[in-house]
Amino acid sequence: MTERQRIALPRRRPIEATLPVTLRSLRAANASTDQSASLVNGHLFNQVRLGAPVPLIQRKEPQGDGMIGVTTISDTTPTDSAINPLVGLKRGDGLNYGTWDLRPRVKLLQHKLNEKTGAGLDVDGMWGPKTSAAIESFMLSRSTVPAEIVDQDTADALLDRKKETPGPGPQPIPPGPQPVESTYNQTLEDTLDAVWLQYQLTFEGQRGGLQKLEKDLAQIEKPKNVIVEALKDAGKAALDALLGFGGGALRVPIKAALAGLGETIAKDGVDKVFDKAQEAAGTEVGKKVDELGSEDGPTLETFIEAQRAALEEASSQTQEAFLLETRARLRQPASGEPVSSGPEDPRVLRARRLLNAVKRERPQAFQKQYDESLAKWAIAQAQSKLGTMDSPSRSVGDEKVKTTDMSKAKPDMPGVLTFEIEGTKPDLPVKITGAKIVGLSEKTRQTLERQQRSILDLGLPRYASGKVEINTGLGSILNFTKPTIRIAQNETGDLFERESTEGGKEWLKKKARPFEEVLTEDLVREGMRMVWEEIDRKRLSEVPGGLKGP
Repeated sequence: MTERQRIALPRRRPIEATLPVTLRSLRAANASTDQSASLVNGHLFNQVRLGAPVPLIQRKEPQGDGMIGVTTISDTTPTDSAINPLVGLKRGDGLNYGTWDLRPRVKLLQHKLNEKTGAGLDVDGMWGPKTSAAIESFMLSRSTVPAEIVDQDTADALLDRKKETPGPGPQPIPPGPQPVESTYNQTLEDTLDAVWLQYQLTFEGQRGGLQKLEKDLAQIEKPKNVIVEALKDAGKAALDALLGFGGGALRVPIKAALAGLGETIAKDGVDKVFDKAQEAAGTEVGKKVDELGSEDGPTLETFIEAQRAALEEASSQTQEAFLLETRARLRQPASGEPVSSGPEDPRVLRARRLLNAVKRERPQAFQKQYDESLAKWAIAQAQSKLGTMDSPSRSVGDEKVKTTDMSKAKPDMPGVLTFEIEGTKPDLPVKITGAKIVGLSEKTRQTLERQQRSILDLGLPRYASGKVEINTGLGSILNFTKPTIRIAQNETGDLFERESTEGGKEWLKKKARPFEEVLTEDLVREGMRMVWEEIDRKRLSEVPGGLKGP
């Protein structure tokens, strides 16, 4: 490149590299807990303030003697609302020390280059030789002089932004309501920065839960018969339980806390973030399971790593969406709403409600991800042993949900909660005398036992067997051998009769309708349903002796 070309290139737009004091304090506080992994490269929202004047910036850069100094860049030129976060990126950004805060922007660049050129770059946020080759190829395709810095025209082309040209002069104002020109508000921008930081810390908390689960399961004998598809479905289900479309254990409480603020804040501030995360995570889990497959087939490590990679991708994808779409939407005032540059602005009040809602839910991400992934790992083992079936009672749209086929279930099968029960009169509740699960470590069994959730809410496949008594009053027949019931239920609530004795089936019928003279086969199923309702409403902590292992 000639000196003239180098001078003609637009100067790189600086970004604010220092967080507000409150965010720095929050980051430090979260780093001290064991429930969220420390913030790593690419997971802290670099504060590209769309529509904000670029302030005086102090950035730490390595000096020649290896010491860290401060370089001051003064640029008070205001930027327009369409500022492009790719402008000014150059080779080495995200790779060289002192530029790691640029990794989210470099990830966006690499993602767009893959879309435009099919370069197949790793979206890692580090600009190396491959990224340079891709940007050069893209520039040449547009008849632009190649340069290892992203100028305004190239950045706009990557993000499909059309360059505005001045019109012929003043145009007549069309009839009807006119779009509201939003007022820049520094407090709003700071609050939106804090919202995104909380979302990123939520994803970090989920990854921390997975890391803890892997450690707690490390001592068990690794099963070698786990089916690939079962592992993919389990990994997707674990993440979907927290992020899922329209639901999810993390999403629902946040939206509930925003009640009364209108659909916009819930849709743009919550649903768009989680929808993007769920979409990215669901795709990545399957890809990662295939990629990490070994000669022994998928393993526990595959299951955990696939979810971690999926959350990494979800974090990257949602950052792009939040940066380019969500923030812009949350800046827009409601129709006829007064706006200002102060903290009383209604947009600020809504953003603060969103911040508080995400902040309250964030600490739960660690344990919720641990619990969901633990349950889904157990289900993967059960499905690998017993097979799967289309649930007759559960579907998503027109597609049936895959669930464990318990038609051949027996006691002490991997991933299945096994209960020992006793039944006296059919009109009295059954008594749980013991509980066991195979395929989990002592620590994870203790975690299941401590959970303040009902047995039903644990979401595991279940098997129960035990002796029962039939007492018909006068004329009762003494049973020298007590009848036995053996019943099962999968994670979606489908019922299975598992070779109960004839006396056991009679007991189930009487439990359904104690005084019915004409007993039909349907009453057996109704009796099973009633028994499982009695079992499922209890907690594992209420079972005598607790949850045992093999």
